[in-house]
Amino acid sequence: MERTTSTPARTPRRAAKPWLAAAVVATLSLPVLAAPAGAAGPGGGPGPGAGTTSCAYGYTSEATVWFGAGADSGVTNHETRAGCTVMDEIMAGAPFRTHGQFVRTVTSVTKDLVRERVLTGGERRDILRAAAASKVGKPHPVTGERSVDLSAIGLVGYTVRATMPADAEGTLGALAECGFQNIEPSGSAGNFYGYTAAELAPLTDAAGIEVPSLGVSLSNLQNDVDLVAAEAHAIGAKYVRISGSGSWTLADYSRTAAILNEAGEALSAEGIRVAYHNHGYEFETEEDGVTGYDVLVRETNPAFVTMELDVYWAASTQTAATDLFARYPGRFELLHLKDIAEDGSFADVGAGTIDFAEIFAAAPLAGVRYGFTENDQPSPDGVTSACTSLGYLAELRY
Repeated sequence: MERTTSTPARTPRRAAKPWLAAAVVATLSLPVLAAPAGAAGPGGGPGPGAGTTSCAYGYTSEATVWFGAGADSGVTNHETRAGCTVMDEIMAGAPFRTHGQFVRTVTSVTKDLVRERVLTGGERRDILRAAAASKVGKPHPVTGERSVDLSAIGLVGYTVRATMPADAEGTLGALAECGFQNIEPSGSAGNFYGYTAAELAPLTDAAGIEVPSLGVSLSNLQNDVDLVAAEAHAIGAKYVRISGSGSWTLADYSRTAAILNEAGEALSAEGIRVAYHNHGYEFETEEDGVTGYDVLVRETNPAFVTMELDVYWAASTQTAATDLFARYPGRFELLHLKDIAEDGSFADVGAGTIDFAEIFAAAPLAGVRYGFTENDQPSPDGVTSACTSLGYLAELRY
């Protein structure tokens, strides 16, 4: 997100826009997941992504060959050999050091796939055009000349969970006073700090704060998509996001991806996108070099599902946000912006060890549209912590 002045500006209700103008809830417990329809293979055995092929937990064949915003080939992500897909073949070399290296890889892989009759010549040309148009492998330097567009910055409501139930009006007013223009309420459909979305909407409207995203439960997506849609419409949200469980296996992540795809397709008709918010365990659950997070990104369809990357939790496992951006371009429309202190504890944005200038500089590659500041253990209180983080972002140059 970039703006020509560092002075915060209030804008009217608007559609989501790219993070860089110049460039273009808590943990949910789900110990046992019911397998979605079609998850089992013949005879009730494991289905695709269940460890039966060399490309288990690979990119879904239900999507297109896609390299980020503005780089969708429109070509089906066909299955190739050994249960792999076109995207598996291409992105096996990610992250790419340069854009040229990426385009050469796409050129070589698709040439072979035409010879093997996986792709037609026309499909190959469409994929090459998308690769050339992508931001993959291009440099994203920190120049120190850009400032954060505060109209695309919000607060995760979890930060002010202590005061929202009893004094939502006062809390929202205080956040607006220090410059917040967006909030992402956390909870479940029908209960955000004791409010329904319809009850909360007049309070956010009165404060001049928009609600681009809602934190709901996986159970909501599985069992009551209509309620999720109604809640989102009532408050103007264009995203709904869920979290996972530290007890999940890779098979659970695969089943969750199927649930996200199904709910995401249904909600897409309502103008709503589904997002997955991570903690640290997604990166720690691993088999043969594949993590739970890899499964979620690869097996979800970018047309319906995006990722809400929590940069603190990723950093807590020594996973850099910018490395994820490079490996999975265009998949991160939402971010949770919170800092990690040297001792691993939560810190206000700018008070810890994360390089936010690098994150903002790489945001076009990631496809970011909104960032929400957060502190799970705010001090001395949620509003003060939130305003401190926003103040840092207002002064940041990247």
